[in-house]
Amino acid sequence: MQSKSDIQSFVDGWVGQNVRSVKGSVSNEVDRLAASLTGAAREQGISGGELHQAVGDIDDYLTEQYTQICAAAA
Repeated sequence: MQSKSDIQSFVDGWVGQNVRSVKGSVSNEVDRLAASLTGAAREQGISGGELHQAVGDIDDYLTEQYTQICAAAA
C-alpha cells in the first residue's frame, strides 16, 4: 500500500501528462480519462480504493481538473 501523498503525486503527474482540452462531450472524455487513470494506477500497484482515498470520486476529480485545464487554455 502506497502513501496518500505518493498516490496524489502519481495522479498529479498523470493529469499533467494526459488531461487536455478536446472537442466533444466532457462526460465522454472524463469517462475515457478515468478508465485510463485507473489502468495506469493499477500498473503502478495502486488500487481503485487507494485512488478514491487520495482524490475522492475519480470522475468528480477529473471533471474538476479537466474544467480547470480547459479554462486555462481559453
